[in-house]
Amino acid sequence: MKFLSSPSGCHIAGKLGCGLLACSILLLFGAAVHAQSNESAGSPLEKDLQAAFKTFETAFNQHDAKAIANLWQEDAVHRQTSMAGSLKGRAAILAAYEGLFQTDPQAKLVITVNSFREIAPNVASVKCSTQLLHTDKSVSFSRLSALLAKHGDQWLISEVEEMDVPAAAAVSPSALHQLDWLVGTWVDASEKSVVSNHVHWINGGNFLARQYQMNTPQGFSQSGMQIIGWDSEHSVIRCWQFDGDGSFGEGTFEQTGPKTWRCPMVVKLVDGRRASYSQVIEQVSPNELKLSLVNMEVDGQALPGSGPDKLTRRGN
Repeated sequence: MKFLSSPSGCHIAGKLGCGLLACSILLLFGAAVHAQSNESAGSPLEKDLQAAFKTFETAFNQHDAKAIANLWQEDAVHRQTSMAGSLKGRAAILAAYEGLFQTDPQAKLVITVNSFREIAPNVASVKCSTQLLHTDKSVSFSRLSALLAKHGDQWLISEVEEMDVPAAAAVSPSALHQLDWLVGTWVDASEKSVVSNHVHWINGGNFLARQYQMNTPQGFSQSGMQIIGWDSEHSVIRCWQFDGDGSFGEGTFEQTGPKTWRCPMVVKLVDGRRASYSQVIEQVSPNELKLSLVNMEVDGQALPGSGPDKLTRRGN
């Protein structure tokens, strides 16, 4: 957690149709305005798990080893790649935390819940990342998979697999935060369509989420989402897109100018064909951007691009 640590437009011809165009233009931008309230609400399970890990973090930062141990099941197991063997049982875990706080008396912990899923009634799998500031001012990082079970109204940790992350491989906040100017609501209204987008940080600040919706006077509607995050293995900003018609794809962002980004995308269409194109986004001002699509192909057939299209900010 560190659980245990020591210092150290529809003009495209053919079957491609309007769907890909809508997908292409909108991929770059996040959440539809109507989804904003739903995003902030969160599911009951998510609220419970976030609260459980916040309780853990608070107990750790108060150096309350007993309170931490009480968040584990009696027969809980902790495994860490940098440690020989494992800790089995609440008593062993309590002793380990008591020892940690003696050797690292000013240790402070930050836990980020990255993902979770319910694998059975009252049983959840959670993936987290952690940052631990040690007494000697050094910082260590880890990633972990935790299994939790609900006992009455309390979620208890039953098993943890933890892996240390070298500091050089940890997410650099400045890397992804180069795109934080995109956060907010962006719109483009014309006689052809109304596009609405919302961009926001996912809890923890390691991913941007973008959901979008386009509606035309003819009744066509398209929606979907994109997740953007830092790939520490390849040192790139990577994005994953999921369109409402079943298309999905992946790309990477590259900065091509002081205020210009390019994102080559490869997309698998719902009918099994593959499409590729590059999104070019330019920040004109804090409240205006331009978006173009270039180098478009479907199964090797070149198609005309589009843009630049202007979008304006309508709020944060």
